[in-house]
Amino acid sequence: MSTDEPHIDCLTTGRNTPGITVSATSIGRPAVDVLAQGKEFIIRGVTSRGIFVSVDEKAIIFLSRERFKGPLIVNLPWDPIVLDQIAIKAEGKVCPHGFRFLYPDLFIDLSSAETWSAVNLWSPIPPPGSTANRSQISGFLNLLQSRASAPNEMIAAARQAINPATLPQPDDGDETSKYIHQVYRAVQANDLTALQSAAHYLAGRGRGLTPSGDDFLLGLVYGLFMLPYRFQVIREPASAMIVATVKKRSTLISANLVECAAAGEVDERLGTAFQAMLHPELPPDAAIRGILGWGSSSGMDATAGMSVIIAGEKN
Repeated sequence: MSTDEPHIDCLTTGRNTPGITVSATSIGRPAVDVLAQGKEFIIRGVTSRGIFVSVDEKAIIFLSRERFKGPLIVNLPWDPIVLDQIAIKAEGKVCPHGFRFLYPDLFIDLSSAETWSAVNLWSPIPPPGSTANRSQISGFLNLLQSRASAPNEMIAAARQAINPATLPQPDDGDETSKYIHQVYRAVQANDLTALQSAAHYLAGRGRGLTPSGDDFLLGLVYGLFMLPYRFQVIREPASAMIVATVKKRSTLISANLVECAAAGEVDERLGTAFQAMLHPELPPDAAIRGILGWGSSSGMDATAGMSVIIAGEKN
């Protein structure tokens, strides 16, 4: 019986040598951990910015056309002649040093890629330290919104929550704003029950691979990680609860990213924005450009979550 039907093999000698090899430039540290455990992958999405790879149906890795680094991102020198041939549902194997495709006849080599980690760049903030006040945080949000192409619901709600005395409060029918106000009060009061009900409402709220509510919660858990001394009572149980809630109620990629954020691993654009809000003396322009370029609204939604945490100690 013939055994010559197509198959995918990690061997790179003889007839199994890939026709083309593309070497990645960098990879997020959580992605390294995922790939160390994975055996098979399938392409779940192809966009103008890159390719979504599902590894063993447990995690999503993003093969990126862009230079920005992140926890689950593999940055590639994009070769459109080869990489644009990768189609949805294409399958392959995770090999010791990369991704092996059957079609196109391609190996994405990770052996020389730089391992990137947000935690290596930005450590949790120790006490005491001076940070931005509510007015300064609101100023950053105002500037961000002024440069966006459309109003952002999460930014508007965060501004209202941070400055209840100066901005009109949400209407009775505005459920999203109500729950963001609830988040703001809950972190101030260490009220895990109130935070849980808000997280239940927000998780999965919105459209897309990472709904707006998930992105807000991502920013929230990253803020809890970065400000451990201000939220000692609530930090660990709140982060664990939010991660579990997103896993149950939303998409796999949202769950992956929120879990990474709870461990301090985020897209570099988000980490840069956090530092810009925390330290208003820093020039904000680069941070704002990065946030506006992250997804259709994901950057702004996550920034709203971070802002609520940074302002949450202010009474």
